[in-house]
Amino acid sequence: MDLFGSGPSNDAIGAPAWPELPAEARATLTRLMTQLILDHAATTATPPAKEAGHDL
Repeated sequence: MDLFGSGPSNDAIGAPAWPELPAEARATLTRLMTQLILDHAATTATPPAKEAGHDL
């Protein structure tokens, strides 16, 4: 799926192309998608590996 492509998409017939959206709508959508991705990354991040104990 090409979100920013210039051609029409078969998946979203009737939806406006990205460049056709008002600048405010594009900025809002970009901000929301960024927050969604960051929130997802924060909840699915793997915990740091624990260091193995040293037997001396």
